[in-house]
Amino acid sequence: MEVKQMMRAMVLKAAKEKLRLELLPIPQPDDKQLLLKIQASGVCRTDLHIVDEELTQANFPLILVP
Repeated sequence: MEVKQMMRAMVLKAAKEKLRLELLPIPQPDDKQLLLKIQASGVCRTDLHIVDEELTQANFPLILVP
């Protein structure tokens, strides 16, 4: 039996909504990619502009914080 590993992610479904903590499958890298384990992360100001709908060309849903 294969156990899929999951990751916690803060997901933004649309502008002006609250970030939601979700459990998502860990993506599998292809031959030219690396998979890194992140211990801590922050939100950049650009992400906050998307949340506040000051940047309108975002493709939702977005994962803003691992």
